[in-house]
Amino acid sequence: MSRLLIQNGPQPGTEIRLKPGLNRVGRQADNDVQLSDDSVSSHHCELTPDAGGLRVRDLGSTNGTFVDGKPVKDGIVPPGHRLQLGSVELLFEPGARVQATPEVVPPPALPSGLSPCHNHSQQPAEWLCNRCHNLFCAGCILPRKLGGKTVQFCPRCGGQCVPFGLGPRLNPTEERPSFFRALPKAFAYPLKANGLAIILGGSLFFAFLDFLQGRAGLLGLVATVILWGYLFAFLENVITASASGGEEPPSWPDFGDWWSDIVNPLLRWIALILVCLGPAQYFLGQAAVEALGSGQWPTGTLLAGVGCGLAGLAYLPMALLAVAMADSIGGVNPLVVIPSILKLPLQYATACFLLLIAMVLEVVTEQVLVKLPIPVLPSLVAWCLFLYVLLVEMRVLGLLYYTNSEELGWFRRRRETR
Repeated sequence: MSRLLIQNGPQPGTEIRLKPGLNRVGRQADNDVQLSDDSVSSHHCELTPDAGGLRVRDLGSTNGTFVDGKPVKDGIVPPGHRLQLGSVELLFEPGARVQATPEVVPPPALPSGLSPCHNHSQQPAEWLCNRCHNLFCAGCILPRKLGGKTVQFCPRCGGQCVPFGLGPRLNPTEERPSFFRALPKAFAYPLKANGLAIILGGSLFFAFLDFLQGRAGLLGLVATVILWGYLFAFLENVITASASGGEEPPSWPDFGDWWSDIVNPLLRWIALILVCLGPAQYFLGQAAVEALGSGQWPTGTLLAGVGCGLAGLAYLPMALLAVAMADSIGGVNPLVVIPSILKLPLQYATACFLLLIAMVLEVVTEQVLVKLPIPVLPSLVAWCLFLYVLLVEMRVLGLLYYTNSEELGWFRRRRETR
């Protein structure tokens, strides 16, 4: 019995048992074998098992027929080799017995509680892509060395993957510490492994960019974009690394693509600030304009601005966490952020309080350093302190997710509704 195993496409892991003689394959139901995928043509190709393998004849398909990645119009698929129809990949396995009609056999079910890999439904998922939110087994992900550390990337969209622990866990015996037990160690986190080198190197780089952004013209604009876009990309990496259980600060991210590595993170940061603090800025601006005209501050408008500001500051940390985990500004959605805050009121209030204290201490210390009559050094020390505080703050947010991922259930819900 000759058969095809779907490797990538509709229902990965499904077995297709071919009948002897000609088998017509396509998207429409009148084919001998129906593949419900948009990349497959209505009548894509004809397959005929024979002693030498599987003969394939393309029927003028839109997206082509390939054997081991090479396009064919009429050719042979050797035993154990790959046939690709559009974007659907199949593995050909010959057999001695044949049957009268083709038969589609679904893959074996996974044990209860395990989620399947996106490409191989018979394999349990072990990794989650932070960008496209698909789940993958260990054989699918693409490991790369970054700064001496192996990072896993998505085979579909290239996004960074984190260990899958967002629904039923693959290891039920794993015990995660509570948020309050893990919290004290967050202050030592920036100094672990190569954390000190990250802070010192980043301080030199950002102090230089800070100097350049004070220049007028295109140079200052470019320096500003690089500084805040690259910094926010790094902070997102710290959050996702902490949220996946990492114990050491991640290295500085790649800077190979201007749009994805700099501009996209900057746009997410700007949108995040506008959503969280934009209403407060609007009301306070209106109050200032009215005060200039009448010489008296409008109490109602001023109170509205202060109220929106406090609400925005309370909203910002959870929104930042959601944006980093989703790798999308869609994370600021109130339907995600507000229920998440209400699920973890005590933990979230503690995280916000620590973030506020850290920010106040950083601002006060920076004001003191600025007054020192020493060139360059105050700026470097201020950036070192700023990066240390940011690492602690992002670590706290990452721990908030890591220790409460099941309560939040963000990606589990997303997957269940597909």
